[in-house]
Amino acid sequence: MPLFPKNKKFLRTLERKKIEIEEIFLDKFLKEEELKSRKLEVPLERTNFIILLLLGSILFGILLGVCFKLQIKEGRKYALLAARNQFVTSYLSAERGVIYDRYGEQLVWNEVNFDLWAKKSELLNNDEILKEISEIIGEDFKALKAKIEKAKEDEVLIKRNLSHQSLILLQANPEKFPGFEIKKRTLRHYKELASLAHLLGYLGKISSKELKTFNDYEIGDYIGKEGVERSYEQVLREKKGKIQIERDAKGNEISRKVISFPKSGDNLVLSLDLPLQEKAQDVLGRVLKEVGSEKGALVALNPQNGEILASVSLPFFDNNLFAKGITTEEFQALNQDPRNPQLNRVISGLYLTGSTIKPFVAAGALEEKVINEETELYCPLELCVLHKYTGEPECYGDWKFHGLTDVKKAIAESVNPFFYMIGGGYDAPPVSSKFFDPRLPRHFEGLGVERLVKYLRLFGLGQKTEIDLPGEMEGRVPTPEWKKNYFKDPVNQKWYLGDTYNLSIGQGFILATPLQIATAFQAIANGGRIFKPKIAKEIIEANGKAKKELNPEILKENFISKESLRIVKEGMCQAVWSPSGSAFYLSSLPVKVCAKTGTAQLYPQKEIYHNWITVFGPAENPEILLTIVIEEVKGTRLAAQKVAKEILEWYFSR
Repeated sequence: MPLFPKNKKFLRTLERKKIEIEEIFLDKFLKEEELKSRKLEVPLERTNFIILLLLGSILFGILLGVCFKLQIKEGRKYALLAARNQFVTSYLSAERGVIYDRYGEQLVWNEVNFDLWAKKSELLNNDEILKEISEIIGEDFKALKAKIEKAKEDEVLIKRNLSHQSLILLQANPEKFPGFEIKKRTLRHYKELASLAHLLGYLGKISSKELKTFNDYEIGDYIGKEGVERSYEQVLREKKGKIQIERDAKGNEISRKVISFPKSGDNLVLSLDLPLQEKAQDVLGRVLKEVGSEKGALVALNPQNGEILASVSLPFFDNNLFAKGITTEEFQALNQDPRNPQLNRVISGLYLTGSTIKPFVAAGALEEKVINEETELYCPLELCVLHKYTGEPECYGDWKFHGLTDVKKAIAESVNPFFYMIGGGYDAPPVSSKFFDPRLPRHFEGLGVERLVKYLRLFGLGQKTEIDLPGEMEGRVPTPEWKKNYFKDPVNQKWYLGDTYNLSIGQGFILATPLQIATAFQAIANGGRIFKPKIAKEIIEANGKAKKELNPEILKENFISKESLRIVKEGMCQAVWSPSGSAFYLSSLPVKVCAKTGTAQLYPQKEIYHNWITVFGPAENPEILLTIVIEEVKGTRLAAQKVAKEILEWYFSR
């Protein structure tokens, strides 16, 4: 019609001759002459009409399918998404619980900070709001925009530790900044005592993996990463409050509703004796410098209940660096430090034990009737046996000549040949051999590797103590099966008598942590019980009200007879009061103590040792048990004994 607005004749013709739909289909039956006279009709092929009809039906079917999917099949899902857009949950933070030592000395404090976060999906490229935000927080607009655009997560940290002025400007008109949220963050401050870092740990930003494991956490939340901050995360963490915010379609806030109120986390009281911790750190650090070593560990516990009184691992790191936000350069320097300061050597350092384990071997031999209290064995400077496969003599030496030795003397003077024989047994060479010594037994039946392993494991070696700190290692008590699987060379896969001898004196393949050694010696100190070591003593509420006392847990008891333990303990006490004892250096202490020393040789033909001592006192009713190891000491020096003596003199005199 609009094409011919002035053609009145055409309009009258069209009015007079209206075209019906059926006429169009009948056009194909008209002759060519008739078609020429009919200018307005255009014939439509039946095939084309069917194609158009099918296409229309398909499009209509697709439309119906999409409607069915959105409205019926996934209707609930989209309804929930719409509700989420309508209702937003905001969390209210509270205070994280703090930590005290056993005397109530505070070790950790909270400092409140506020961070600005943005939801990338809600910003909608609103440059005007972003420009205003950049002016308030003093950041470059272009850099801020690029940061948001490059972010992989929907929630983006815009500014950490907002200034007081920025905080006021942002909180004055929060509706002006849709998509932005201010989050309260608690910054932890730790007591300035470096050795506490391994015990207390620190907080760090929650990882994506942790978000899947832990409930009620958000992106940007902080969680305990090491130490008691990690192991007691669920005790210390605050319980967040929830606010439900209702919004309209444009994102404007309509109303707020409090779902739950926030609650501060509980406080934790440690068994730690802070003055003892300070003394131990000072003395251990000083002695390490004197002997030219940089690495060592010390743990003190109460053998009557397993409470950790002090724990020092050197070198250490500053956990306040992590609390404040460690820089990339600082973190790289820490990770690249060859001394590995982040390693808590008390629970994760694996060491050759040396003679430290001899009391456990003696206890096993007494239990199995291999020896008794009166048994005496001649102990030469070298114990020589014939190799099982080659027939050649092999000699195992001692640090000095001891002669006739009973079990107490063997422990007190750390007599290697005595433990070779009670551990691995002995068969004398032929009388004709130059190594034959008539003072030695012709045949002596020792524990053997199976029973030796059994008793070392009974005392807890080769397994975790389950202390309430993360990262503990289980150590190793080697067996013939372990050696076969560990080595590829068939010669090295065999278990020899020399392997049993080495295991009997803490050499070869055995590995243990200082905590495992200290935990095992509890049974000798208290008469038969091994307590689970604990660093936490009590949980108290934020208002100071006692909530839960963490009672001692007995891991094992009565697994060794009291008589065997008495004999072994007397041997350890003799090590201190006997002038020939290996720990006679401690005899001048104000109370009577019992001790066992150890020197684990690290390299063949090199006089470099791990220097050990375990000591407990008072001897009659021990209240403190101390295990010390100093790494890579040149020669058999009294390094560990010096540390023990100075600490115990102070402890029993304070």
